[in-house]
Amino acid sequence: MTSTGRLSAVLVDLSGTLHVEDTVVPGAVEALRRLRQCPLKVKFVTNTTKESKQMLVDRLQKLGFDVQPEEVFTSLTAARNLVEELKVRPMLFVQDSALPDFEGIDTTNPNAVVIGLAPDKFNYRPLNDAFRLLLEGAPLIAIHKARYYKKSDGLSLGPGPFVTGLEYATDVTATVVGKPETTFFREAVKTLGCAPEDALMIGDVSMLTSSECNKVN
Repeated sequence: MTSTGRLSAVLVDLSGTLHVEDTVVPGAVEALRRLRQCPLKVKFVTNTTKESKQMLVDRLQKLGFDVQPEEVFTSLTAARNLVEELKVRPMLFVQDSALPDFEGIDTTNPNAVVIGLAPDKFNYRPLNDAFRLLLEGAPLIAIHKARYYKKSDGLSLGPGPFVTGLEYATDVTATVVGKPETTFFREAVKTLGCAPEDALMIGDVSMLTSSECNKVN
């Protein structure tokens, strides 16, 4: 898509930007309300893999955010898109609460490994099963490779160390589909019908100010 030469869309990160678990980042609800007043398309993007998109949206709405399911693009969505493109049967390392986003995907007799944030499943036996699959030639798909993530009680290990461990053990390089991969952002922007050059990203440390909104009027 050809650039229009002007800002037309904003991608907004969720965890750490609007909220941390069930705690609202101070000022985030009002900042989002002000952003909605700008003549911009908005897409919420997230690497969150511990729950389905609908569960995430429900939680955000309970926290007071004006967010609709069609406005959210997750790394789970990107992973599912790749699984369907490759026509593989994944061994899924995701929490049970995230499984609805893979509804209809055949996981019998897996021939691929997909790793997200799955604290309940990161133990020796399933990881060893994944290790053996990879040695047999199965592709390794990392929903993202974050080293850690922020919880209300402090930092916790992300899926990155487990992906890297399997890469090291098998000499297989993972295909990463979530942030900060360029393809993730391009897919998100594509859903808004604009060129990447006409969009900006709001992450953990920034929000549009009213003066910035005025610049695009």
